Amino acid sequence: MKFVTVMSYYFDSTFRKFFLILIFMCGVLAYFVGKGSISPYSVFINKKLTIRSTGSTSMSRVLNLLSEEFMKIYPDFVYEKSETGSGAALISVKSRYTDIGDMSCEPKEFENLKKIYVALDGIAVIVNNNNMVSNLSLDSLRNIFKKKIKNWSEIVPKFDVPITVIGREEASGTREGFEKISGDSQYDIILPESGDISAKVSNEDGAIGYISLPSVSNKVQKVNINDVECNPKNIKNGEYAISRPFIQIYEENLENEILNKWLEFLKSEDAKKIIESERLISIS
Repeated sequence: MKFVTVMSYYFDSTFRKFFLILIFMCGVLAYFVGKGSISPYSVFINKKLTIRSTGSTSMSRVLNLLSEEFMKIYPDFVYEKSETGSGAALISVKSRYTDIGDMSCEPKEFENLKKIYVALDGIAVIVNNNNMVSNLSLDSLRNIFKKKIKNWSEIVPKFDVPITVIGREEASGTREGFEKISGDSQYDIILPESGDISAKVSNEDGAIGYISLPSVSNKVQKVNINDVECNPKNIKNGEYAISRPFIQIYEENLENEILNKWLEFLKSEDAKKIIESERLISIS
């Protein structure tokens, strides 16, 4: 009997301590929520404030800037971006591995998916800063990438340097957009990202490649095509020949509130300013 009494007191005491601690923690939580230090979303349903996307590497920079601006509205928002190339975007969304697929080319199929245009991007043809060629006709560009022209001296006699043709992997939306104009191309080197192509071109006098316009730096030089520069004005009016859309594809889900808020944000003036600051054309 004495044993039962002791054990009863022990469990009652332990329960009281647990109950008091629980009340204390709830009070602390309520205090910080009231102060704005902890959002009720981040404590209870933070997963609903996360958007996962995968696909185009060319879209990474502008999506990062857009998500930073979006976080000013929703401080607990998290944007998880994977760089897998446009080719993986459709499969990821259809399998529900991600909420959004990032594509720098028009998707060939939709099924039950939706799409939103984020921007229009120019594909810049780049060469080494030591290259004496500043302009190419569209025919010359095609012949270079088909390996019919193999030395720069065939275009500028004083610049006798073999041409190294560099391109993106097959899953790349940048490659698809470029080859719509150039036709099927033959490459000496294939690299996974615009930054890799830029770095290779900057280190090799005879190299030529193509990258997203926002990725162009002073380490390389753009080549005009048919005497038209790759810039936002010429892309917008259609004078520059090589461009492609930045698209996000998604499965319509009325219950995913943060995804719907993100899609609304992409059409806002704040988003437009960020897009245009990156030398992209806002088309949403």
